[in-house]
Amino acid sequence: MKRKRFGMLKLIVAILPKGKIKVIMPVLKDAGIFGATVLSGKGLCTEEGRGKVGLPIDSLREVLILLTLEGNQEKLVKILEKQCNLKEPGKGILFVMNVSRVIG
Repeated sequence: MKRKRFGMLKLIVAILPKGKIKVIMPVLKDAGIFGATVLSGKGLCTEEGRGKVGLPIDSLREVLILLTLEGNQEKLVKILEKQCNLKEPGKGILFVMNVSRVIG
């Protein structure tokens, strides 16, 4: 069986406050994603870290994992950045990684 080559794939990971993904998922679907994986998690922060941030930090998080084509990456990152207010402290974090191999 011959495998199709789609070009470079990117993995977008966004760690967001609990409940935020449910709100932004319709926007992501409208942007053309085919699917995503959402994991529940609990963040850890020391008392010293809380004091430096100066904000109450809710430890409940959701992790959004999206595999996408390189050409869609920037559009999806901009949507997540805007919809989740990621430039504001305590609103979440997003990073993108290159994917060299996918099976399945």
